[in-house]
Order: sequence, then structure tokens, then C-alpha cells
Amino acid sequence: MAGNWKILRKSACYLDVGAEAELEGDNTSDVSKSWTIGRRIVEWNMLSEGMYCCTCKCPLHLSDIVGERLFGLGGLLMVDCKLCHTVTDVHFGKRGPSGSYDINTKASIGMIHAGMGPTHLQNFLAECNLPSITESTLRKKEKELSGQIKNVTIQSCNMAQREEKSLSTNGNIEASFDGGWQKRGSGWNYNSNTGHATFIGKETGKVLSFDLRSKTCKICEFHQNKKETVPEHECHLNWHGSSKSMEADMAVAMAHRLKDDECEINVIHADNDASTTARLEVEFGNIQKKDDQNHVKKGLSTSLYNISKSYKELQKDETKQYILRCFMYAIKGGDNEDDIKIGLQRIVPHIFGSHENCKDADWCSYHQNPEKFMYKSLPNGKPLKSEGLKVELNNLVTKMIGRSISLNDLGSTQSNESFNQLVSVKAPQVIPKSITKWRPSELLF
Repeated sequence: MAGNWKILRKSACYLDVGAEAELEGDNTSDVSKSWTIGRRIVEWNMLSEGMYCCTCKCPLHLSDIVGERLFGLGGLLMVDCKLCHTVTDVHFGKRGPSGSYDINTKASIGMIHAGMGPTHLQNFLAECNLPSITESTLRKKEKELSGQIKNVTIQSCNMAQREEKSLSTNGNIEASFDGGWQKRGSGWNYNSNTGHATFIGKETGKVLSFDLRSKTCKICEFHQNKKETVPEHECHLNWHGSSKSMEADMAVAMAHRLKDDECEINVIHADNDASTTARLEVEFGNIQKKDDQNHVKKGLSTSLYNISKSYKELQKDETKQYILRCFMYAIKGGDNEDDIKIGLQRIVPHIFGSHENCKDADWCSYHQNPEKFMYKSLPNGKPLKSEGLKVELNNLVTKMIGRSISLNDLGSTQSNESFNQLVSVKAPQVIPKSITKWRPSELLF
């Protein structure tokens, strides 16, 4: 092309077809060639439908691209028509009602899902040689998505409640409960700023209700540190007590909410947290508490470890694990409270060489061949002998017999712990400022 020439830039989707751009010279070397650099995410259906001239309707060719305009990961190609020399805007990604590209929204959801911040996402896109998305765009998308994600979560819980009610026997709804903190507690020191908890249905294995407590609001802190007036926003600071007391408060709040939704919990499977159990019993006199088998096992293991500090016979891990298995056989093998008591009373005599009460115990093989019987996990295959250790173990058995009602038909909070692990992945303990400063609390949950 010699001399001056004109390119009409028209949109294939909108009416702003009068936009013009004049390029002087005998070639198109001044037109941006950025489209030749890097990679693009292209939706082939959108691209193929748009590859027609908006004026003469002739097919366009990718070899005739003269430029592009990027909007994050989405954008459009400017393709020159060889017949009428009209440049048509060809979008290579779907757009929503507001005109924003769906791929940018999907990238924001993926960022939240992966527990990343804007900087992490930008670094990932850079290594893939893909166009980047500005931090302001990602923040805006997160705020737009937070309300929608929360609404979908509530709807999911409501559906799970109806399903749990339909599957529950005699209308008695059983659910497991457990809480978690963003920062792990040490057993005597809990100072996490946030805590979360869930009720998960026994029959469905789905979350019936969730709750969150937060002692901070990053938006409030950001403006207060700058001595600025805090703007109106959805503040997530809803707790001023200790981190440990969050769990009991969330349990009661969720139980009341489920009762209001006509999905009252009758049996709760939870750990042995005294404050949570006490508050639930005060608020709901008819609620039944069942111990969680994982926490029962953990508690027994801790007790055996503490006893082993004073007795050499119990210091081998193999010995402690054997005695722990005996306790769990007795607890899980009983069909009722009396069976559990009988099974527990057999343990200490068994490991100290007396098998008179082991005739009906499936886990003891002494009566099959008394002469050749040996303990597989006790030192030298022989019974324990320490009288002091015998007293300590009998005390432990007595303690467990006193809890035989709650030990009957043990529940499990494994699903809650699995959920807590998932939360720790989405919102790790060490969170970049780009996440905590702008991400709403419900997304961290």
C-alpha cells in the first residue's frame, strides 16, 4: 500500500462502529505486534464465530491480525479484511452481562480456591508467559465473588439439612462437631485471631452449618493504623473473648440456628471439651453427647505416655500401642454399656498374665493354646510385672468405665478434621498481606 490509507475499526458486537484510526505510511509496521509475543487463553468457539468481517461478512484470517487489546487474560484481536480493509474486533473469550471477561473471574475463583494472593497468581501467569491481571482487578473480583460464594454456601447447607432429615432414623439427627483455628494451639496456649467450626451430618457426611469467629478486621486495622476514618464496609470482627472460647460459642450458635431451620441436632459427636459440652447441655437439655473415637484414642495414648515416664516396662512404643489396642478392642467391641465395662475390666488382668476373664474375648488367643501362648507386643513375649504400673492402669480403666455411657457407639469427627485440614490449605497460617488485607473472612473460611 502506497501513501495514506484508512482503517475503519468496527466492533462485531456493539454499535460503536464509527471509530476510526488513520495510519500514515506504506506499511503496517507501526501497528502493535504484541499479539505475536507470549501465549493466550483462547475459546475456539468464540474465535471461530467472530472471524467474519463486520462489514462485508467475508471470512477473516489469523495471518491478517494487525493488533490486539488485552483485558487481563481476555481480550480481542484486530483483524484486517483483505477485501474492504475494515479492521474487525474479534473477541477470543466469553464475556458476562457487565462486559467483563469470564476468564478473569475464573482466575479469581481459582486464586481463592488455591489459597493464593494476587502476587502468587501474577507470578504463575508470568512463568506461563500469559498476560497478567492487575491486582486491583483481582481485588474487585474477590469482593464481587465473596457474597455469591457465601450465598451458595448457605444454600448448600440448607439442602444438606433437608437431606439429613430425610435419612435420619426416627427423626433423630446426629451430627459431628469440631472447631479449628488458623493458628494451631499448643494445648495450653490459644491465641489465633480466627476460629471456625462445622456441624456435619452423620448420614450424609455434608456440612449442615458453619460459623466463624474473628478478633480482627484487616480493613479496620489498615485505616486505623493510618489514623484515617474507617469507611463503611462489611466488618468481620465479631469476637472479643479468648480464642479457646470461640469453639463453645460457635457450637451453641450453630445448634440454635439449626433448630430455627427445623433441623435440631439430637445427638452430637464431639471431643471431650468440657466447656462446649457444658454450654450445649445448658442450652439444649435433651441433646445427647457421644465421644469421638479419634479423640478417645488420642486421650488414651496421652495417658499411657504420661504413665510410661515412671515405669520402664511401658517405655517401648510397641508396648504402649499394644495396650492402646486392647482398650480400643474393649470399647469398640461392646454392643452396649455393660459389654464395654466387662471388656475394660479384662484388660489389666490380661496384660499381667491372668486370662480367666478372656474366654469370651475374641482378641485374646490364650485359651486356644495356653502352653505356647506368648504376647506378640510385650517385652520378651511375657506379661508385665510392675505392681505400681498395674495400679496406674487400673485407675485408667476405672476412669474409662465411668465414661462408658458416652463410649457406647462411638461417633467420629474425622469428616470435620478433614474439613479443617482443607481450610488450613485455603487459608494457611502464614498468609501474605495481599490476602489478609483484602480477602473477606468468609472466603478464608
